[in-house]
Amino acid sequence: MDSAREMVPAGGYNGALFRPVYQLVNNMGALLPILTLILIGSTPLYGSDELHIQLLDVGQGDAMILHQPDACTVLIDAGPLISGHLVSRHLMELGVDSLDLVIVTHPHLDHFGGLFDVLPRIKAKKMYDNGLSNKKWEYFDDYRTLREAQPYEVAARGSKIQCAGFEIEVLHPNQNPNPEDNINSTSLAMMIRFGKFRLLHMGDLAGDGAADFLETAPDLEADVIKIAHHGAADAASRGLLERVSPDLALISTASSNRIGSPYEGVLTRLEKMNIPYLRTDQSGDIAILVSDGSYEVTPAFSR
Repeated sequence: MDSAREMVPAGGYNGALFRPVYQLVNNMGALLPILTLILIGSTPLYGSDELHIQLLDVGQGDAMILHQPDACTVLIDAGPLISGHLVSRHLMELGVDSLDLVIVTHPHLDHFGGLFDVLPRIKAKKMYDNGLSNKKWEYFDDYRTLREAQPYEVAARGSKIQCAGFEIEVLHPNQNPNPEDNINSTSLAMMIRFGKFRLLHMGDLAGDGAADFLETAPDLEADVIKIAHHGAADAASRGLLERVSPDLALISTASSNRIGSPYEGVLTRLEKMNIPYLRTDQSGDIAILVSDGSYEVTPAFSR
């Protein structure tokens, strides 16, 4: 990232509480589990000048909240069925009684299942997904019924969604993806921009789909990357990480799961490339506060 950006302390650390993250980042030369980074540029002109991002600890699944107070709230994925109540709780703790946008990256249950708890409680003004079906997974028909009850639109490469002071640009897949393709290969991948801050959200886009994505993707440089597919073996290639050049990687995963994520090779690659990372199975909910030309990352260490 930009060499004009500098890292400054945001506080100390409790040796016992922060030890898992401290041991990780210390091996890569960084000493702080709470990071504040300075971004050179102007702040957004719409609504609050703060963007609150939460990558929630939903076990083996994905759920992220983007919240600009008094302006816009977006939910990207909602985790598995068993964790929907956690997503609802977080939204209600933020005082959210209406979601401006719900985005489902792809039709796998560990990404849309939590909506069965969220949407009956909290209204969605609009919903996006990649438009594809998943006849092999239970509950997809129920998801489609839920989706059809909301104002709905298919998102694809070129879609730009402005919500108050932040923008979500869809980078993948192209319009009308092949329904026979691997479902993860057609996952939405998005760049989230707020002022000069950029977060690349890779959904579950990994393997061959991620390789195709790299061939056609525009500028991918970002401050933070949400690693695809829970950090599985087919995620986060060296080519992708070189293009993104992130200050921090986030991995949403459970400690014990059927796909063996996060894969040791992915973690080793991040370490060799000097990219600090945080995992929800070790750090709990991970909060990012973007404000006043800087952003602060705080692992919660709680479920």
